[in-house]
Amino acid sequence: MQIVQLLKSYSAGRRDFSGVDFREAWMPGLKLDLAVLRSADLTGSNLSHGVLHGADFSKAMMWRINLSYAQLKDASFIRSILIRCQLQGSDARRGNFDEADLRLANLRDVDFVGATFSGAQLCYADLSGANLEDIDFRAADLTGVNLSKANLKGCRFTKTQAKELNVVETTPLMEPEAKIAI
Repeated sequence: MQIVQLLKSYSAGRRDFSGVDFREAWMPGLKLDLAVLRSADLTGSNLSHGVLHGADFSKAMMWRINLSYAQLKDASFIRSILIRCQLQGSDARRGNFDEADLRLANLRDVDFVGATFSGAQLCYADLSGANLEDIDFRAADLTGVNLSKANLKGCRFTKTQAKELNVVETTPLMEPEAKIAI
């Protein structure tokens, strides 16, 4: 499917574009609210500044995708491959990143309030300056993650994660999955 076809189909009311191949597509500023792009291949594509509220990218191949400054509220990235993606400055509030692979991702200054990361791979991701308020990271892999200047108020980490990340404890650690806030 060509980009022009996608836009015409979307304008005509179609929302399900599961499995499309848009590798290396150049689509900055694209508006596809509530689009279903499950299992789509968006490797190396540019969707920066896009408006993709409620879009479903479940199981999509999004390696090296540029979603910088995109509007991604309520979007689903369950089991998506987002290795080396660019998401800086995006609004990903209430996004679902469960079991997503975000290794080496640029997530600087992203608003993730209300997002979920159960089973997510965030190894060596850059979350500096991100708004991570009240996020539960206990079931995520945070190896080597950069949390400098991130809002970690109310975040939940395991004792091991807190120690490795050098997170300042402000609540007592009574159990293995204690709530730790900065």
